[in-house]
Amino acid sequence: MRRALRRIGPSTTAVACYLVAMTVSWLVIDAADVDPLSLRGSVAPIAAGAVGAVVAIALAARFVSDRVAGAVAGLYSGWIGMILMTALNGTSFGHNELHDWDTIRMSALANRLTTTWGSTDAFLPDLPSEYPVLYPWLVARASELLDRPTWTLVGHMEVLFISASALVAFLLWRRLTTAPVALAMAAVAPIVFTHGHKSYEILTLAVLVPWALATFAGLSRREGGLHWLPAGIIGGLFACTYTGYLMFGAIGGLAIIAARMLRPNRGPYLLHLLGVLVTSVVVSSWYVLPLLWAWLTKPREVVADTYPNIAISDDPVPLPFLEATPIGALALAGLIGLFWYRRRQWWAQPMLLLVGGIYLYWAIHMLSLTGSGHSGFLVKTPRIITMVLVTAGILAVARAGRSLLRRFELTPPRGVGVAALAVLLVSSGLVAWNTWMPGEPKGFTDALPEVPEAAVEPNPALRAHMEPGPDGEPSEFIPPEMAAPEMPANRIAAEVERRLGPDAMPMSLSTDMRLYVYERWWAYLQRGHYSANSLMRYDERSDELARLAEIDDPERFAQASANTRFGGIDVFVLRRTGATWYFDDRVEFNPDSFRGPAFDVVDDLPSGLVLAVRTS
Repeated sequence: MRRALRRIGPSTTAVACYLVAMTVSWLVIDAADVDPLSLRGSVAPIAAGAVGAVVAIALAARFVSDRVAGAVAGLYSGWIGMILMTALNGTSFGHNELHDWDTIRMSALANRLTTTWGSTDAFLPDLPSEYPVLYPWLVARASELLDRPTWTLVGHMEVLFISASALVAFLLWRRLTTAPVALAMAAVAPIVFTHGHKSYEILTLAVLVPWALATFAGLSRREGGLHWLPAGIIGGLFACTYTGYLMFGAIGGLAIIAARMLRPNRGPYLLHLLGVLVTSVVVSSWYVLPLLWAWLTKPREVVADTYPNIAISDDPVPLPFLEATPIGALALAGLIGLFWYRRRQWWAQPMLLLVGGIYLYWAIHMLSLTGSGHSGFLVKTPRIITMVLVTAGILAVARAGRSLLRRFELTPPRGVGVAALAVLLVSSGLVAWNTWMPGEPKGFTDALPEVPEAAVEPNPALRAHMEPGPDGEPSEFIPPEMAAPEMPANRIAAEVERRLGPDAMPMSLSTDMRLYVYERWWAYLQRGHYSANSLMRYDERSDELARLAEIDDPERFAQASANTRFGGIDVFVLRRTGATWYFDDRVEFNPDSFRGPAFDVVDDLPSGLVLAVRTS
């Protein structure tokens, strides 16, 4: 028995403790039905974390071992999951799920993917998905397995991806460094970028740096290098989950490869790279190849990277090491450490090349933004720069600490390292709790009479609770007066089914994109210019709608709307605005256009919506 236990390493211990912690968290939160909008409910994860921290610190101080570090990493990851489970208890939605174009698109894509196992666009037939498809694909498969609507599972997938980011960071870094340092990497992995509705980005950020080092730095298996097969599988999954960070890091990655090629024994390294490339292509082919073929054979219009994000002007140069925060301090230590150790430690030069390549990407696309309006999504580069520098900071501090101890022949008490890791884990956990729990201030519903509604600024978790379901029912704990305007999807679907039949798959135009999270109808044009598939040809379709909206005569409008340049429109869901029916800022229809015999109009919908269904 003891021999078997000795063979259990820190990675196995981490996974086992993570599974136990996630299971217990789910059972307890479900049984207690914790109200995260109350003060008592919001601090419940802190209380649980405090108990766990005391036990973990006591064990670590008494039994210093890699397995203890693995156990703490698994429990910390599970505690992150507990925070997220608590935050979303009582609502069927994920963070910000139906609030902005990106999150609506992802939920709509998950809904669409229940109809196919391949890649497809969320809104238009015969187009592949341009956005990486693995995350919504997993939601769709879970929907089929559990027989639940996709929109009820997005929040659960967020919990899984974000909590797993800490675990995966530990598992990958454990190959490259000591267990305590890997535990520090797990602590910061979920909090460098904390947008809960971008959980797939949080996970890919956690993976990128250790994967790049283990794959391209030329390390042997004994040194922590990855075999080409798992490295290629991770690369392929990365491409299907979020390609942005691969794109931003490509220049630096090529520089790492070039630096390794200057060293001897290039043949095996080239074969390794070939294996990684082929495996990545095969794994990602179901998403990448249809998209590349469509780009080569269909007209397209790139609009997604023309978004004038205010963050670019507010913070035009990504310098995270100047921020007066713990993350900023670690980033500064990382920047200094990369230059100080670039010839002394194997990790410093590759990481310096990686971050330098990202800054070069940023500079190139700053010029592109100035010249053409296309940004190359450079607004997202600070996230990956911060992750590289923060992880470098942890490595640098650990290395400098060991050097100082040897130089001055010091033997610090065993608890010093435990205390340092405890501070990092606790501070990181508090950042996670404060970011992902709903309500500003925490517990606002307990003091609702004293806190004016206007003073409560909804964060992404609170928006999840504010969102009513497709039947108009609010979530469990939100005060009725704070619920968001509903999207009466069930009522709209029933009205359309009554006229077009139960199996209808109409081409529709809806001013409220939440409709497509619930219904698998096609969308002639999505709202949200900057999240549009380039193959949609957004501006051309919008121009066609603007011309259509100029027609007032019902007979001419019926004929024109059935035969636009991009096909007919069968269902209109618009919003009353004065004397017009609104689609977006460019397109407003005259209600008289729908008064002829070609359309049935339903004008008693909530939220100011109006429905027009083509009947002839």
